Amino acid sequence: MEFHPYQEIHGFTVETVEDVAEIDGQAIVMRHAASGARLAFLKNDDANKSFSITFKTPPADDTGVFHILEHSVLCGSEKYPVKEPFVNLLRTSMQTFLNAMTFPDKTMYPVASTNDKDLLNLIDVYMDAVLNPRIYEKRAIFEQEGWHYELDGAPEPVASDAQDAPTADDGPDAPIAPDSPSDPDVPEALRYNGVVFNEMKGALSDPESVLVREMNHALFPNTCYAFESGGHPRAIPTLTYEGFLDTHARHYRLDNSFIILYGAIDADQVLGFLDERYLSVARPRTQAAPNAIGAQEPVCVLDVVVPMDTAPENACVGAGYVIGKAHDFERVLACDILLDALMGGNESPLKRRLLDEGLGGDVSAYLMDSQAQPVALFYVRSAHEGAARRFLEVIEEESARLAREGIARDVLEASLSQMAFSLRERDRGMADGVPLAMNVMAGWLYDDDDPLAYLRYEAALERMRAGLDDGYFEDVLEALVPGNVHKALVEIRPQAEEGEGDEARELAARLASLSDGDKAAIRADVAMLRELQERPDSPEELACLPVLHISDIGPATPDPAPRLLMDASVPYLYHDLPTRRIDYVSHYFDINRLTWEDLPYVSILTSLLGRLGTDGLSAADVDVR
Repeated sequence: MEFHPYQEIHGFTVETVEDVAEIDGQAIVMRHAASGARLAFLKNDDANKSFSITFKTPPADDTGVFHILEHSVLCGSEKYPVKEPFVNLLRTSMQTFLNAMTFPDKTMYPVASTNDKDLLNLIDVYMDAVLNPRIYEKRAIFEQEGWHYELDGAPEPVASDAQDAPTADDGPDAPIAPDSPSDPDVPEALRYNGVVFNEMKGALSDPESVLVREMNHALFPNTCYAFESGGHPRAIPTLTYEGFLDTHARHYRLDNSFIILYGAIDADQVLGFLDERYLSVARPRTQAAPNAIGAQEPVCVLDVVVPMDTAPENACVGAGYVIGKAHDFERVLACDILLDALMGGNESPLKRRLLDEGLGGDVSAYLMDSQAQPVALFYVRSAHEGAARRFLEVIEEESARLAREGIARDVLEASLSQMAFSLRERDRGMADGVPLAMNVMAGWLYDDDDPLAYLRYEAALERMRAGLDDGYFEDVLEALVPGNVHKALVEIRPQAEEGEGDEARELAARLASLSDGDKAAIRADVAMLRELQERPDSPEELACLPVLHISDIGPATPDPAPRLLMDASVPYLYHDLPTRRIDYVSHYFDINRLTWEDLPYVSILTSLLGRLGTDGLSAADVDVR
């Protein structure tokens, strides 16, 4: 099917049609008139097709409401009222990707399949899940996925002249509440439970996760990034069911959505299905506005110390520098290349200097992207006491020197080539359409006028290559570190917690305020939750889910046959495949002459090749080559 600007099809109006060499095809951007939904179709010949719908979901607090919603909408919907439709689909579809993800400011639901009917089935289940979830009729989903109280231990005995004894009516198999052990010596204790609550307790027990959270809080205090999108265990129990539903109503609406199709899709069929089944019939549940992302003016915060109950060797320090705005793709890409050139290996110039300072166990750097203002983060693990300020000083001193005196051209060229290879190969361990959709959203979420910014990289790489001898990367480095006034220094300092923590004190106070009726209600609520969890879906409910039949599955596409060629010094096998300007060459060496005892040393040898210096090359030279 061909597209052209201003074309109207199934309620959509085509806005732009562009050839995009980086995806081996076209990108067609359109908008649905009735619903306001945006849609980008990345059209090419890839048989591994994909669909995703993304909602802009900037948090306004630490309750993790969008993380809880991501879990909750996958617990059944109006059309598919089973407890876990996606668990069933993992077993009964030909999906090549099936998941959902909460980012700091968006929530994404991507699927992929090589089968046309299967993809349409998956789209149907996903769209019904996000637009028509059962959360409005089943409060238990919120309590299961978010949080609820549970009582451990035996109930306090009721004061009376005689203990109640079982009667004949109770029977020998009278059930005992699963959270109430029969041992009367176990005292009552109140606790929180819930899938996201427990998940985030685990996530935020990792010092580096805490470091990233505190870095965003320090750099962006007036934006959504000041909050933990996954939820903080201290704040999750403050989320109410009413607030949970209001948040879904305000954000999971089509005029706040971005739909991305990818691959050799029958666009007429898919666009018609989306329009008829969902886009033309869905209505917003509220006119209240979604949360705003916010924009942060530069701040400089160099005194953030976060005490944490963790082992001394988990001390870490991070220095974060705001790169600029996400829509400036070339600048973000150049900073990513710079981080690899300066910090990518032990012999890289900035990392070598930091290691020689002996500030801790290891140092590293990476890009915090997929947010409106990306950040270059440098951090040191197992940081020594007092290392924080010196860590910042060395980063800025060495960056200023390199910006002034120049970065070795071969180092920059190596990192530039590595980035070009990575972008072209797109080997992310998943169907290509999924990371490409993530790339689109890394720019489109923040700039509605340029949804394809993060797909077009070849021209930017060429400009960078042309600037290797003209100080291009030195200018980027000067602005990123020495000349940057938007930065933060964060230290995670291990400190043993003394006595009860805040959560334990809070729960103890809450327990003391509960009446016997309150406690009975909590136990009844938990019993109900567990009954729902353990009850299997009925055959009638399961029958609602779409399934594939043998007749829906065509023959497998045969692999291209290799050719044996003899026109070189050794015979070789050649596979004629599209590889986006990458040559893949494998050399095989006969090891039959080795003894059995030698074989373990072959593994050691192959792991060392490329990592150690040689007679003619230093380790740094080998790393660059």
